Amino acid sequence: MPHPRRKLLGNPREAAYALLAPLPGIVCGFALLALLAVSLVASVTQVGLVLLVGVLAVARATGALHRGMLRALLGEDIPAPPGRGGARGLVAALRAALTDSDGWRAAAFAVAYAPLGVVLFVVSVGVRLYGLAGLTYPLWWWAVEEEDGARGIGIAGDVRMDSWPTALLTAVVGLGVLAFSAWSTRGLLTQVVRPMARALLGRGRLDERVHVLEETRALAVQDSAATLRRIERDLHDGAQSRLLAVAMALAGAKDQLARAPGDTPELARGRDLVDSALDNSRTAMAELRDLVRGIHPPALNDGLDVALETLAARAGLPVTTRIDLSSRPPESIESIAYFCAAELLANAARHAGASRAEVEAYEEDGVLHLVVRDDGRGGARPLAGNGSGGTGLTGLAERVSTVDGRLLIDSPHGGPTTVTARLPLG
Repeated sequence: MPHPRRKLLGNPREAAYALLAPLPGIVCGFALLALLAVSLVASVTQVGLVLLVGVLAVARATGALHRGMLRALLGEDIPAPPGRGGARGLVAALRAALTDSDGWRAAAFAVAYAPLGVVLFVVSVGVRLYGLAGLTYPLWWWAVEEEDGARGIGIAGDVRMDSWPTALLTAVVGLGVLAFSAWSTRGLLTQVVRPMARALLGRGRLDERVHVLEETRALAVQDSAATLRRIERDLHDGAQSRLLAVAMALAGAKDQLARAPGDTPELARGRDLVDSALDNSRTAMAELRDLVRGIHPPALNDGLDVALETLAARAGLPVTTRIDLSSRPPESIESIAYFCAAELLANAARHAGASRAEVEAYEEDGVLHLVVRDDGRGGARPLAGNGSGGTGLTGLAERVSTVDGRLLIDSPHGGPTTVTARLPLG
């Protein structure tokens, strides 16, 4: 239940917004409307198109100004739409700027807000001042003196508010005007300004859907990484330990059978079965160990930098490492980076005929860059639609793409080869 004082005077933050926001909103809105009109008329020329692009950029800046005021004064946090960039070439950049839906929506808000700002200012400030004057009328009516010596203010003809009863009645009316002003201000902000800002200044439906899908995918990647990590621990601590116990028991049984007297066919058959079971258990342990390493390499327990150095030491060719990471990446990013480095070093040693390689990992602008270079014969290509190329690189590209990363391959025939994996950290 709102406090009675707020019913009369309104929320201080709403009052501050209605006082401070309309003026810049009105100026920006009408200025933007004039610029839009001029640029649309001149859009048949190149100058008009360039001016229209500038107007849309100004509209985006105006939208940012409105979002800032809404956030600071009303607590309305509207996520900014994504920036538009990446278009190559003048024509492509011009087309992207002119079809910027976020810029057009921001322009629509600025133009629509101009008259709305006038109404908001009048209702919140003008009407409220009128109500305050009426509420305080008993304090100053006697100080108003007309030329004929009469006191008080005349409202119509000979009707004057020149007595204490009329002054008190005026105060009651002023109280009602204040309540009306606060109610109207809240209604305008709640029913018009806030919904219009959310619809026109935030992300569009497509951008919002993409944002939700990105968050959902990030959660799925993190969940799958945690699940694989849990499976790795269960296999390492459970199944692998039990297989080890079975192998030790079979080894003991083999020793007991070897010392057993006699050489009957049944005893020989039993020894063969135990030998076969022991060999199978050792094979299963080796396969399980490889499976566990494929899920989560133990070297990653100490961080990506230690894991890459360990990987370089076991690569089968001289490998130089340069690692510059200010903080530890997320577990899913670490795993992808490690497997990329492992696959690329294996390719360099087995297929490229390289005599040396280099692994570099560094963080720049929220992106982990993993670079693997070798002096091999080159010609590395991901799997193409006609079946040519290497399936290993295709698998790496798919793994990197699960976190919005990119795999860049520079491998001319004759070498050298440089493969860069760019993995967003955020």
